[in-house]
Amino acid sequence: MSTVIVTGGAAGIGLETARLFATKGDRVVIADLDGPGAEVAAADIVAAGGRAHSYRLDVSDEQQWENFGKWVNDQFGAADVLINNAGIMDLGGFTEMSAAQWQRTVDIDLMSVVYGCRVFAKQMIDAGVRGHIVNLSSGAAYAPFKLEPAYGVAKAAVLMASQALRVELRSHGIGVTAICPGAIRTDLLAHGERAGLSDAEQAAWRDDIGKAQSMAFAGPDKVARVIERSVRNNWAIVPVNPESWLGFVMFRLSPSLVRVTLSLASFDRADALLTRVRPLLARNSK
Repeated sequence: MSTVIVTGGAAGIGLETARLFATKGDRVVIADLDGPGAEVAAADIVAAGGRAHSYRLDVSDEQQWENFGKWVNDQFGAADVLINNAGIMDLGGFTEMSAAQWQRTVDIDLMSVVYGCRVFAKQMIDAGVRGHIVNLSSGAAYAPFKLEPAYGVAKAAVLMASQALRVELRSHGIGVTAICPGAIRTDLLAHGERAGLSDAEQAAWRDDIGKAQSMAFAGPDKVARVIERSVRNNWAIVPVNPESWLGFVMFRLSPSLVRVTLSLASFDRADALLTRVRPLLARNSK
């Protein structure tokens, strides 16, 4: 039985991933800032016949990662699989977003991956475990989209960090995968912030954009299946969804075409589109 750690495991992609590994007979540890949510998720898996434990973890805090690593090792021995899934997605132009918003994105989307990989890669090496690390990057890692530069920068760094770590850990028999999802039905945008809005505007934006994301073609279970196969097959970089594959290929064939195409996007166009589809979003949310 393997010990599989999933950050951000209380909901969305993390929850579906934890459920899937549990059905394979693995012990899952659901780590999430939402402690009660992690407890409920673990209890549901146990009720379904799986093995699951919860742990409250602020992934942006290095010391909490150190404490978490020690707890896992004391409770179950060295981890076999680490899935760095926790993340946020704030929107806003490069100069529009404040330095604090940039730092928050980097701390949660990038540095959490660095902290987790350092703690658990060392744990695997010390124990001689031929394990696997999965880091959730994004299709935004190779799409210079001006509506989400901080997110794209952080996810591009996660993609490169994963490849650097893959090279370093190869001699230890530890695999590393970067998963790059496209549009997935989660609450990522609904829980994010958009720079430059008042509180009332922010609430309305979250409601609209959350409903829009809920209409995405693929659900979090699709990403979970890709993650599980990536661990089994030791894949390096895996885009998820056609739009992510298209971006992955096009950015290598013609970066300039990608930049020109994405330069057409704007918040004004996004707001106009949301206004036009708001009746449809309202009907689908009922």
